[in-house]
Amino acid sequence: MLKRFAVTFLMCGMMFAPVIAADCQESIITTDATINREIAPDTAKITFMVENSGLNLAAIKEKNDKIVNDAMAAIKAQLATNESIKTIAFNVRNIYSYKDKVRVFQKYAVSNGFEVKLKDLDKVSNIINLAMGNGVKNIEGVNFYIEDSESVCNNMMAEAIKMGKNRIQHLSNAAGTSLDKAKSINPYCSLNSSNTRSHVNKVYANAMVDSVAADAPAMETFEPGKINVRASVNMVYYLK
Repeated sequence: MLKRFAVTFLMCGMMFAPVIAADCQESIITTDATINREIAPDTAKITFMVENSGLNLAAIKEKNDKIVNDAMAAIKAQLATNESIKTIAFNVRNIYSYKDKVRVFQKYAVSNGFEVKLKDLDKVSNIINLAMGNGVKNIEGVNFYIEDSESVCNNMMAEAIKMGKNRIQHLSNAAGTSLDKAKSINPYCSLNSSNTRSHVNKVYANAMVDSVAADAPAMETFEPGKINVRASVNMVYYLK
């Protein structure tokens, strides 16, 4: 009896080999569909950092605050109603050195960070130059992205599902079968966003000094490029 069951199971598996099957009681068909698209970013975020050090903590903080407040006020005057600026970081740390394996306090380091969100990407260079002109010497990075990425992904995943449904319908017709209800539909979406942090640091390598020189290099025009969006779906349907 055991031997006959094994033979019957093998024959069943062979009979359904052309169609993916979970077991002998159901026939299923599966397919994948993918859409790749390059989309222009619609938002930029610029991160700035102001850092100074010394022995007088109050004086350092006052210096940082003035730079940040002056820069933020100048930048804010250039922003549209759908753009924004905000502080994002404040940190005080002690800097030590070691002498004869003994830790010796050297000075304080104070850092203040703020972030600018732009919808007009043509403003990026001007905003960076404006910050530098007000004493900001560290540009941490510029990130270009799609603000409503969820809607973009939802629309593209819907397209992928439609493409997959047409494909699986065509394949089932070619096999002389018809589709029943869906067993599983698994969509996925990913965005490869653009980030120009290393580019910014390279451009401003000569500007990281104690004071911004009058002839500091002006920021070149940014090319935000495109964002690669990939939407895909795996679909499994029962066959009648």
